[in-house]
Amino acid sequence: MVVLRRSRAPRAAAVALFAIVLAACSSGTSPSATSSSGGGGGGTTVDVTLTEFKVEFSTMDIPAGPVTFNVTNGGSVVHEFVVFRTEDAEDALPTNDEGTEVVEDDSSLQSMGEVEDVDPGSSKSFDATLEPGNYVAICNVAGHYSSGMHIHFTVS
Repeated sequence: MVVLRRSRAPRAAAVALFAIVLAACSSGTSPSATSSSGGGGGGTTVDVTLTEFKVEFSTMDIPAGPVTFNVTNGGSVVHEFVVFRTEDAEDALPTNDEGTEVVEDDSSLQSMGEVEDVDPGSSKSFDATLEPGNYVAICNVAGHYSSGMHIHFTVS
């Protein structure tokens, strides 16, 4: 009787090849990288952290072009994140009569995008193409803008 044995060489070669391909596809950068260039969309990534009652950016050096805003709610209540192109000061945006929310469709504001209902501990993102100019990012949940949740940034 002849016993045939399968060689493990083809399986080992396949595993080694998979490991090489996986390593080659890995970028080696963390998700909190603040800038990228080249293929895969390119552009700039800005990590945004929302807390009570503050908006923080990972970088204030934002060049014109495609920008991805990765927004994380590091607070304990729901927040939202809205970006406007405007010449208004960050603390002087037009608000409703009660002063609790920014009037997003005011003619002095050009909305560049937003994410709503960012629950505590969660993250959302959006892409925008920004031209050189002045911008303000806010949380427009009632009372949050007036409590200081805004930041001015310039795109060059």
